[in-house]
Amino acid sequence: MTAYIRSKKFEEKSQNKGLAVLSLLICCAIFCSVVFCLVQANNLVGCSYEIREQKERITVLETEARDLESLVAQWRSPSNLENLVQSLGMVEAGEIIYLEKEKMVAVKD
Repeated sequence: MTAYIRSKKFEEKSQNKGLAVLSLLICCAIFCSVVFCLVQANNLVGCSYEIREQKERITVLETEARDLESLVAQWRSPSNLENLVQSLGMVEAGEIIYLEKEKMVAVKD
């Protein structure tokens, strides 16, 4: 074989190695992109699941708050207060008399 043919084969092998490295880099980039997309999709699903749980918790807490507000309104109702007063044996005051404190002045001798 002549030197020209040998150098031509060497150049082809060199070009093939460069093409193989480039193909390998492209495959690695595609693989990394796919892994990144899968991780992002997994995070998105996890966040949406947490959001759904929090919405359910908010609904439960709002229901509990409404129940507590109605209970407070029931305890504050005049009829309930009258029942409590009667059960404690209290009676309604007739006439209210206010005591006033007399004005005292200190005198210097």
